[in-house]
Amino acid sequence: MSYYDTKQALIQRLTEIAITGITASDIAYENSDFDPSGKSVFISATFIPATSEAKGKETLSLQEYRGIFQVSVFVKLNSGDYDNTQLQIVDSVLSGFGYNTSTVYNTQTVQILESTVNSGSENESWFKRDISIDYLTIY
Repeated sequence: MSYYDTKQALIQRLTEIAITGITASDIAYENSDFDPSGKSVFISATFIPATSEAKGKETLSLQEYRGIFQVSVFVKLNSGDYDNTQLQIVDSVLSGFGYNTSTVYNTQTVQILESTVNSGSENESWFKRDISIDYLTIY
């Protein structure tokens, strides 16, 4: 199992989704230089490894790795269309991370277990809504 391959598989899936109003330059990644000034909407992607456990009791047993790929959707606070644009983006992202779908990078298969959305909150001059995509890899 490779955290790198797992993260890249999830990012690859995110960038393959047709998201209205979002281009590659509208995606903020961890530890990258991103400036949202001049934008009315953008998304950020965060890779959060969580647990690992053996599928058996032997030394060579397969390992399950679980975690969360969080995609946050930001729209300008009080933008005039309430959260309609944001919810359309959320719908697009969810369409690419459906239950029991999978994505592959460098032979690393990542299975999507579920995707959930929070109610949103204010974050400085933005209204932010998080999509938590629970994933599983087996190695």
